[in-house]
Amino acid sequence: MWRGFSLVELLVVMSIIAVLLSILLTAVGRARRSARQFVCQNNLRNVAVEFTLFAEAPESGLNGEKTVGLGARFRLETFQEKIYRINAFWDLPNLNSAPINPQLQPLMCPEGPVDLRRVANLPCRDYAVAPAEHVSVAFNARLDRISVQIEGRWVLQEALLGARILEHPAVPLAFDADGAEAVKKTVVPYYSAPPAGDAGRYGSGQFWFPSMRHGGKLTSAFVGGYVLSSRAAEREAGWDWSYQPPAE
Repeated sequence: MWRGFSLVELLVVMSIIAVLLSILLTAVGRARRSARQFVCQNNLRNVAVEFTLFAEAPESGLNGEKTVGLGARFRLETFQEKIYRINAFWDLPNLNSAPINPQLQPLMCPEGPVDLRRVANLPCRDYAVAPAEHVSVAFNARLDRISVQIEGRWVLQEALLGARILEHPAVPLAFDADGAEAVKKTVVPYYSAPPAGDAGRYGSGQFWFPSMRHGGKLTSAFVGGYVLSSRAAEREAGWDWSYQPPAE
């Protein structure tokens, strides 16, 4: 004769189901995080490849209006504007601003905020990409501004890059960043760099706001075109954070 389950048996079955669901959800969450990390790595790798092409074609017109009169040199900001499609690279003539599609923008980490807009007729560092606290990928600040000493005082001076930057493959180019932390530090969120033993402006750590959003690791693309992740990126052997272009 069939008999129903006892209360104890039902509780045991429900407990087993709960454990199995917990294991399943954990595995699914881990798989999703791994997938998003893979997308982030692929995005940054594409940015590095684009940077190589950009650096190798200074006379082709691909580097935007800011290279006029600079010969084979260009500003990192100009390359950044090309990726974001802002300033000289604006592609929506009838609009003054537009939301950024995170699935199409390699400078938006899939683990970061998804609400980001771009504004026309502004250079990048004038907050053409906003809100600032939602910026999730930053470029190496030492490739944008070099720290130099002038008359005994440390200042930041605009850097000019050329194809020779490609001779330094171990220099980090673009990496996970925390725009909200940059806002707290009252610095622009598009450029970041660790102290790296710098006696100058970067030595204080004010410009360092990494995001360890991928399992406690920072993911970075390098000038050499490859991508690496680390739990201690600022101290990682082989990551040449101290390099900066020669002063003019």
